[in-house]
Amino acid sequence: MTLLDRLSTGWKAWLLLFVITFAAAAPGVFTLPALDRDESRFAQASKQMLESGDYIRLRYQDELRNKKPAGIHWLQAGSTALLTGAEARQIWTYRVPNWLGVAFATLACFWCGIPLIGRRASFLGAVLFGSTLLLTSEGHISKTDGVLIFLTTLSIGALVRLYMRGDQSKRMALLFWTCMGLVFLVKGPVGPMVAAYAGLGAWVWMKATVGKGGDWWRVLLWWPGPLIFVALVLPWFLWIQAATGGEYIKGAVGKDLKDKFTGASEGHGGWPFYHLTHLPAWFFPATLLLVPGCAAAWQRLKPRRDLGWKWLRDSAAISAVVFVFLLVLLYLLPLLPRPEGTGLVASSINSLATLKTLPAYPALLLAAFWYISGRDDWKARWPIGIDGLTHETRAIRFLVAWAGLTFIFFELMPTKLSHYILPAYPAMGLLCGYAAVQLMEGTRMPVSRWISLVFFASGAIALLAASFPGVAVYLMEETAGDFTTAAASQVLESWTAYRSFPLWLWWIGFALSGLAIIEFARRHDGLAILFAIAASLAIGWHIRIYMLPSQVWAHPTETARAALEEVCGVPGDDAECNTTAPKRILALGYAEPSYVMTLGTQNLHPPETPLDLPADPSAYPVVYLINFEDRKAEPPIIDEVASLRAQAESMGLCITESEPYYALNYSNGDPVNFRAIRFDSGGCPGG
Repeated sequence: MTLLDRLSTGWKAWLLLFVITFAAAAPGVFTLPALDRDESRFAQASKQMLESGDYIRLRYQDELRNKKPAGIHWLQAGSTALLTGAEARQIWTYRVPNWLGVAFATLACFWCGIPLIGRRASFLGAVLFGSTLLLTSEGHISKTDGVLIFLTTLSIGALVRLYMRGDQSKRMALLFWTCMGLVFLVKGPVGPMVAAYAGLGAWVWMKATVGKGGDWWRVLLWWPGPLIFVALVLPWFLWIQAATGGEYIKGAVGKDLKDKFTGASEGHGGWPFYHLTHLPAWFFPATLLLVPGCAAAWQRLKPRRDLGWKWLRDSAAISAVVFVFLLVLLYLLPLLPRPEGTGLVASSINSLATLKTLPAYPALLLAAFWYISGRDDWKARWPIGIDGLTHETRAIRFLVAWAGLTFIFFELMPTKLSHYILPAYPAMGLLCGYAAVQLMEGTRMPVSRWISLVFFASGAIALLAASFPGVAVYLMEETAGDFTTAAASQVLESWTAYRSFPLWLWWIGFALSGLAIIEFARRHDGLAILFAIAASLAIGWHIRIYMLPSQVWAHPTETARAALEEVCGVPGDDAECNTTAPKRILALGYAEPSYVMTLGTQNLHPPETPLDLPADPSAYPVVYLINFEDRKAEPPIIDEVASLRAQAESMGLCITESEPYYALNYSNGDPVNFRAIRFDSGGCPGG
């Protein structure tokens, strides 16, 4: 038995896979501050569940957050209540569900791949997927994607067993529907859509080539399965609709989901092939086997005879026609006449006119092939069984349908964020594992091997370059020139401490990446994979332990905290600063969610921040956090601060002001110049 056989057999395989992903993500869970903006919004809504005891309505301060289902918030609130308590403001407790989610997703990937490509290939695919930078990065962010990818992959694993074994297993059907219900409660229709693309894609593909898709899916119609889904989803849906007066569905579907399909929601657009160009960095280190994985899949799926090639040409033509049809609709729909009014017909036509149709391409493609493959003229043109369907071919078809259709959908979506593509990664990882075993067994893929080396090297170079101190210094210098309220030299001098950080893990990652390239070129594929995974861990740890935490100048809320601490302005810090801390902070020119999440729900920001000092002496101390670089404030920030100072002088208040603290607000790319101003009644603190 080889080392790979020993590693991929028994409990050792499961433990090793879990530990690799769990450990890779671990440093960021504890070292990184709350991130803007989505992470802090998610965590704040969960925090307010604990504070208010309302576990149905999702709130961000006083605003209803009708965007995503409540599942992830329940998990975050539960982990925080278990590990600390409602009063705690540490972000790490809200990250635990996602952290566990990505580790279990690696196990689900392994379990999913065993019936498809065997235990050895599945183990390699899972370990490559589990060490990818995108997966492990999502593991230390308190959002939905780690739990989403776990439940989605687990549900597809149940589909795989129905598809490959054809045994109509009721246990697998119940597992599938349970996962569908849970994943819907976490992120709505994304999980069911990906599972549908995988299962329907494989079924339609078989129907289009052999004349029938098979009835392996029929057990999914067994009534307890759909009933489980309804029992999981419907009570919450009815409850939140009632609790929000019917506003939830308007916000989640009519606003959030609609915005993602009608344009670049919240400015999150992207260039053509956005996700493809991110693969070298985000799919690292699995990029080492991605090109061979695609080549191996093609070798398995390509037609063997002239008739098969003709079928492929016809299929490509149909695919092109469907795409052109959607492209025409994309430019034709905005030209439709827009009826006036707010009625159902008028609003439907207006919504249709703004809809970007290209994301419907994978679904329309499946529908087209499902329709055509059932026609007698298609069956007559292409005799049944032209491809010689084998167990291995069926397995690779499933993986390609899963990865390909999901990838195309998110590539064509108008709203693009790099983590959207994550549900396709398990299938891509398993294809990498499939190719790895073939290479280890002596299959020669010379062209794919060298292309893959370039692909892997480009990702390693990008990651190592981005995490080198020189890049941080360059960004500091570029940002310092954007300040209008301070000289660039003054800003750079305040950032001196952030210009360097330890590089020992960086050098280890550099060396391991080089060894992986050398060993892969020498056809020592097992060693190359081992070095590549180790390189990913080293680079990831370097980024999460040293690089990102050290760049406080790019963490505006942490910079704001330093200004507030100088005047004892952080609520609850009475004991630490030996005087009375304020009950809340009043921010001007700054409103990022991390400020609310880490400094307190009660804190105010524009436009709620009052511009008048209170007359009641018991309301003091009053602390303002001022961003003097805010160029959009009306009236201008400088005038607001002058008014506050004039009020304080007329009321005989003590004014304590911090030194300026400079930072970059990475959420919008704007510089910030923080000062904390404290107003006290009856004398200065310690006076």
